[in-house]
Amino acid sequence: MGIKYIEPATFKKSFTCPHCGAISLMHFHCISYIDKKMIGFQEVQCGGNSWVQVATCHNCAKHIVWVDNLYAYPDIVAEEPNPDMPEEVKQLYNEAELIYNKSPRAACALLRLAIDRLCNELGENDRDINKNIGELVKKGLPVSVQQALDVVRVVGNKAVHPGQIAFDVDDVGTATMLMRLLNIIVSRMISEPKEIAGLYDQLPESVKRSITKRDE
Repeated sequence: MGIKYIEPATFKKSFTCPHCGAISLMHFHCISYIDKKMIGFQEVQCGGNSWVQVATCHNCAKHIVWVDNLYAYPDIVAEEPNPDMPEEVKQLYNEAELIYNKSPRAACALLRLAIDRLCNELGENDRDINKNIGELVKKGLPVSVQQALDVVRVVGNKAVHPGQIAFDVDDVGTATMLMRLLNIIVSRMISEPKEIAGLYDQLPESVKRSITKRDE
């Protein structure tokens, strides 16, 4: 799977720094842009609608900024796509990755389309994504992944089909979850079988013949 990713958020003691990419401790301060008062974030939870929250990364010493609890700077780079992700799916993923923090609705639509395309790449071509995911479960995809997709309404009555955008659940958290789930599906259905096949290919031919004879 790749390196663990922790989404930046206020009140978190540590998360993945969008500058250096390290999971690092963060030191917070709040700055009032009305009365210019500055307080330590660990000491007082700043409230109201006049605060700039600034986190300083312990690893690289660069700043991450929220304005009135809304993320502002820098642009967040989400979890990188699995290298084994099919190219068409990866293009959709990368496009969503660039915009998910600024336009989560558009990103979620792209990621749902990416899941649809990934199902196609894995040999499931039903127009109903729910049925496609169900078939992948039969082939080894964890049931928990199907359940997680249900939670973010990728499947079921409120499925988002190509060219459509759902306006009720399309937020940054949903986009982040969809990216994570895409990587999990690729890892389980493509990367792991590829790795096992590579290990098998390294076996001596005499061992392979014995295995083939055993399985006849």
